Amino acid sequence: MNARQVAVKVLSEIERDGSYSNIASDAAIDGAKLSRQDSALASLLIYGVLQRKLTLDYVLKTFTDKSLHKIHPFVLSVMRVGAYQLMFTDKIPASAAINEAVKIVKSSKQRFAAGFCNAVLRKIADNREELLETISQSDNPLVKYSCPKELYLSLEKNYSSEFANDFLSESLLSPKTYAAVNLSKTDYETLSSSLAEKGIVCEKDEDTKTAFTIKNAGAVENLSEFKNGLLFIQDKASQIAIQNLRLEENMRVLDVCAAPGGKSFTAASLMKNSGEIVSCDIYEARVGLIKNGADRLGFSNIKPLCNDASQYNKALGEFDRVICDVPCSGLGVIRRKPEIKYKKIADYADLPKIQFDILSASAKYLKPEGILIYSTCTVRCAENEDVVSKFLSENKEFELIKSQTLSPKQNGTDGFFYSVLKRK
Repeated sequence: MNARQVAVKVLSEIERDGSYSNIASDAAIDGAKLSRQDSALASLLIYGVLQRKLTLDYVLKTFTDKSLHKIHPFVLSVMRVGAYQLMFTDKIPASAAINEAVKIVKSSKQRFAAGFCNAVLRKIADNREELLETISQSDNPLVKYSCPKELYLSLEKNYSSEFANDFLSESLLSPKTYAAVNLSKTDYETLSSSLAEKGIVCEKDEDTKTAFTIKNAGAVENLSEFKNGLLFIQDKASQIAIQNLRLEENMRVLDVCAAPGGKSFTAASLMKNSGEIVSCDIYEARVGLIKNGADRLGFSNIKPLCNDASQYNKALGEFDRVICDVPCSGLGVIRRKPEIKYKKIADYADLPKIQFDILSASAKYLKPEGILIYSTCTVRCAENEDVVSKFLSENKEFELIKSQTLSPKQNGTDGFFYSVLKRK
């Protein structure tokens, strides 16, 4: 199975089963034992098609009278992969994109559709520049950003049309890869020098004590620096939030929804592996992810624990700091998981109550003058400001220290929200 076949397989699976792109992609690429170059191509095609799916469908519909719903799902996936290469890549020859698409269809049970596929893709190739101009000038978010109108209107209502356009424009670009320095083992200068010897480009982030960007690293988990626990991967947004916890050494910290552990790891790094961090998740398997990560990084102060964040557990005791990073709609990470933007807003209706319950339970663990961070990786007021406002109105012993919505355009981060709350 080659890169294009893998891409079609993954996209068909996501369309059929609603699979998560990162899980389905990693499993298929590993299973096909692709070369590094072909793995990169497969990933490009999978995420590229997901990012631009509605735009690609608009392009395909331009050159066929047939409803896309009447095209076999497998053939439609092949055509989307072909159209993406023709429209949005510069290094893949049009002939290669078309011929490989036709080959895939001919080798399937839908071989009778090969001629149709060939004809539509050739028309797209012949009209590429005109199509790109139409897309760039369009006022329709579906065409321009491959964004459902409902999501665009939600972003516009919650923030502004400028925010919506900037956020969705950035969602079509590749995000930077941020890592965090394990300050209990090394420092940025020493770590970056070691990575530079391997041709890896690093750039320190001046907004945080731990974050830096990393380029040309390939599979980061294969680096000796990763294996030896000198760094871990985490977006800058999460590192900014944890830095606002005002952590000190030897504090007692609770992370109520910790898995896979990134925010606990940042806290442990800033605390130089001192004190105690109780890192919880409701599922044993995910608690195992926290333990594995803490062991690799050498954080002996992290205590993984299976616990339900929505229920107060008196046995845990009191804490100086609480990290309350709640389950959310995930709209802030559509650059990394583009399939999220195609869900309906109604699917998120139950989340604010769950988030409020977790925040209310989490606050009970906090000592007087202790600090709690409430955070999400989404950009919806209903899950962010509204939850915090309701909590503050019902809990007068707490005060708001700071709230911030982070975005790719303004902050170079994923979409992210955090509030810093203090018990008076």
